[in-house]
Amino acid sequence: MQFGLSLIETPLLGVAFALTVLILLGNLVALGYWARAEATAQDGSTFRTFLMLASGYGLVYYLWVRYVRNDWAARTRSADRRERLVTAYSASVLLAFVVGALVTPPDPVAQVLSFPVLFAGSFVLSSLLVMRDSLDGSSDPAV
Repeated sequence: MQFGLSLIETPLLGVAFALTVLILLGNLVALGYWARAEATAQDGSTFRTFLMLASGYGLVYYLWVRYVRNDWAARTRSADRRERLVTAYSASVLLAFVVGALVTPPDPVAQVLSFPVLFAGSFVLSSLLVMRDSLDGSSDPAV
């Protein structure tokens, strides 16, 4: 009850909470699109791919294998710009959550206040990581 009253009394906290909810709901939509695109490109199951990407461990594993080690199974088509953007979006949500857990106190109010800012910063970093292959002009079908 105290958290609900503080959302009404403090407009900044209410805006930060609304932004956090919108970012997390947007992440579910992005994960759904990304899972469908990834499953279609690898002739796999969309539901299994979504479950893997929705878990934090599966997302970290996927990002590590796909963008750091660069040795994932071959795809039937290369990732387009929209698929790379939803990849960066989901990666930035995970990165903002992890960084927020490390740098903010274990207080939900402080974490809600810092999450939109951390998300914006991590989106820039993750989009640079994900989009770096498409910026140099090379079209690698394995990516």
